Amino acid sequence: MHVVAINGSPRKTGNTSTIMRSVLEGARAAGAETSEAHLHTLDMKGCMGCLSCRKKPGVCAQQDGLSPFLEMIKTCDALVVGCPIYMYRICGQMKLFVDRAYSLYMPKPGGGYNTAVPPGKRFAMVISQGAPDPQQYQRSIRWLAGMAGSGHGMQEVGRIIHVNSEAQPAAQDEVLLKEAREIGARLVG
Repeated sequence: MHVVAINGSPRKTGNTSTIMRSVLEGARAAGAETSEAHLHTLDMKGCMGCLSCRKKPGVCAQQDGLSPFLEMIKTCDALVVGCPIYMYRICGQMKLFVDRAYSLYMPKPGGGYNTAVPPGKRFAMVISQGAPDPQQYQRSIRWLAGMAGSGHGMQEVGRIIHVNSEAQPAAQDEVLLKEAREIGARLVG
């Protein structure tokens, strides 16, 4: 069992990263091997719009630090995506990932898309935002869930939306971190 984490936070000790660590701890405690892409530290470039992935479905022509993780998404058993909300939307690092993950979508004859991601995978999300209303950024959160998980046919097994992050840092919220570990275990099954 292999769980891959895509962490969009630029802060290794911030709220998103803290919660992601707990998700991965839960997955490891349930017997999984884990790998994490910390997008901010990868040598990663954005999508070139070259459409090479339409000629070679499922493969991004851009070769950099993200490339092995795009391949892992096809071979892993489960995926967890974590992202802070900045300026009312997902952070820029996560947007670069989603643009590059476009290579995993394969056009269907007559319109629409299939996916290069084999069926049967599980998916979870971690979002951290400063706003106290967990519904405030639902449009961005739904979009990310669709593009990174359910759009590839993955079954969502859990979602954490950490709110009011300045008033209560994730590292001080044991209930939240326990929930994150439980989601990690659900990723394993």
